[in-house]
Amino acid sequence: MTSFLVDIATIKKIGFVNKNVDDPIISVTLRRVQDTTIKPILGTSFFNRLIEGISNNDLNQDEIDLLNNYITPCIVAAVDYRIINALTYETRSKTVGTSRDEHMNPVTIEEKHIREEDLKRDFEVYRKALIGFLCDNDQLFPEYEDYSTDDGFLAPDKGATRNRIRFK
Repeated sequence: MTSFLVDIATIKKIGFVNKNVDDPIISVTLRRVQDTTIKPILGTSFFNRLIEGISNNDLNQDEIDLLNNYITPCIVAAVDYRIINALTYETRSKTVGTSRDEHMNPVTIEEKHIREEDLKRDFEVYRKALIGFLCDNDQLFPEYEDYSTDDGFLAPDKGATRNRIRFK
């Protein structure tokens, strides 16, 4: 069973991903976003705490607010940015090619890059806001402040990427 910090319905509801996109494509993209973007920001200990808190329905109010106001927007923006290639290209047994839809005209490579850059800028705003909020409020989240790096666990990203934007 795959656990997510955000459900696929939320991705479709508040992101740019169309409701007709197959859930398995979103699921793979969401898994990769969580593993390669969100877990390094939160650190493995805090990431695991949030996943367990969602599964056990025992998140505290600070964790719920963090999820709703910072993590969810960051994940949705990252999925919007990362899913473009998954929707554009198909990997088959003999080659990789572009997907076509009878109801839509595909964009040019240049137009695709413009869209990707726009989505990347959005994602970076949310990423910096998440890191800034965590650094400014680390006392609210014990697993973020007192993390473990045993067994290959990642330390949280506490870099100088603070941003004072608040998404409440």
